[in-house]
Amino acid sequence: MFKQRWVLLIGILLLLSACNGENTDNPLNVPSVPVESGTRARFCGDGLCENPENAINCAIDCNQPGPLLLTPTAYPTEPLSGDVPPIYFFYAIHVHGSDENLPYDDPDRNTINPQIAENMIAAIEDIAKVLDKYGVKGTWEILPATATGLCSYQGESHIFNQLITNGHEIGTHAHRIDDIKNAYQALQDDCGIRAKTSSGFITQISSYDTDVVQSAMSLSIQTALDLGMTIGTTNLSPGGGKNPFSELCHDQIGVGNTMWERSGNLMFPWKPDVIHRDICAHDAMGEMVFIDHVSIEWIILPGQEAVPDVLTDQNFSQLEKWFDGALQVMQEEKPQRIAVWGFVTHLTEYAVGSKVEHTLEPGALLALEKFLEYVESKRIEGRVIYATVSEIADLILADR
Repeated sequence: MFKQRWVLLIGILLLLSACNGENTDNPLNVPSVPVESGTRARFCGDGLCENPENAINCAIDCNQPGPLLLTPTAYPTEPLSGDVPPIYFFYAIHVHGSDENLPYDDPDRNTINPQIAENMIAAIEDIAKVLDKYGVKGTWEILPATATGLCSYQGESHIFNQLITNGHEIGTHAHRIDDIKNAYQALQDDCGIRAKTSSGFITQISSYDTDVVQSAMSLSIQTALDLGMTIGTTNLSPGGGKNPFSELCHDQIGVGNTMWERSGNLMFPWKPDVIHRDICAHDAMGEMVFIDHVSIEWIILPGQEAVPDVLTDQNFSQLEKWFDGALQVMQEEKPQRIAVWGFVTHLTEYAVGSKVEHTLEPGALLALEKFLEYVESKRIEGRVIYATVSEIADLILADR
């Protein structure tokens, strides 16, 4: 059963990280992580259909059915009493399509496709306009090619500097451990931005067997720390088949994170114990702060096996249930520590196609706006505070 759930995990991760079959290199080749002799890193596009690949997460290799997912429970929002602390709310956006070389036309990244570049910039601007309307601060997490491509295309007044000026945050995103450094350097060298936040940890270790994932994740974290990135966004909440740490750590991740069945995330950030290679344990002296968001699985509706081409009100209604669950936790437990709730999307969930070949659909942006309007109503009640991930981490460090 354990192995089956781990198999489902990797399938979901490959599907929902929008990295389907575009890169045929070995995605993880890190010799410092011990791997049994004969173990081969698996990746979509290697010409073999083997677990955890299926027709949804790797259509290039397979024609098998995909996994079924869990759905949230609806929670009524109760009247607010005066002693309920607010929850910190964040939104992480992974700025890429299914081809992680975009906006470049070629894997060697020699030629920028101007139409794709314009579409990516317009997509970022359109989402940011909705966030700015409500004062929501986005944490935009960027792949290496996207950083280099868009900053080279636009010059010094590139879109990421514009976002920072408006109060948003720019962080890195990577699908392989080797790309953590590449993403950081691309933002620093080509965009003039020194990132504090990193993401993509689960995807980076998805090709490893369960007996070495703790070591692989520890290496991912240490790689980010060595570059000065001390904050990580994750989706390590147990349940469904989202990650191997649920069973490895017996659903005990961080300190006091027992609310995940209601909120969809681990609301209390923690510092993973990198020294002892125990990601689920909290190390008070640790350097990396993990801040958890709801898994991208939220976009898949009951009875569906594939991600929707474009987000609708139905998808955000499902997300709203997780949000209401988090508010219910705050109402009932009144935690005397910083509690966080956030969600994640890619650019491509707002447009037809997966390679940013089209501009965003107005209906998808309207669905996002309706959801944020609901969140804003809770902020007005004093139940929500908007923040970037790094702002939340700074508060946690100041609170210890």
